Amino acid sequence: MFKAPKNTSIFKKEPKNDKYVIQFAPELCRFIRERKKCQTFRYGDKYDYLKVGDNVKIRNVITKGIIGKAIITDKAYKIFSKLPYNNLGSHESYSSKEHQKKVLSGYYTYIGREICDDDPFIIFDFKLVK
Repeated sequence: MFKAPKNTSIFKKEPKNDKYVIQFAPELCRFIRERKKCQTFRYGDKYDYLKVGDNVKIRNVITKGIIGKAIITDKAYKIFSKLPYNNLGSHESYSSKEHQKKVLSGYYTYIGREICDDDPFIIFDFKLVK
């Protein structure tokens, strides 16, 4: 288990994204390179075109550097209230549901409000291949 970093990014503007690229906050990139983080929660349907078996590039959202290549191994849909917050392996753990809401609301500040319990998320599992 690994914990969400103490200081997390806040994105006031939606990061521009290329197709088949998943961007991560800089504080999470180390966990991906160390193969600790292999799951991501994505707000809305922006990444709904991705499917199991797709190859994607993993990018640091700030530096724009590619930190690896991965294959999507699973895809699921949940609303925020059903997302696990104390994950035992593939996703960083949060101290509470409120902590998770605070962190995700920071990543998605550009939507203009706090994350709500019924907000839709896509959960992707991925395997780093390079």
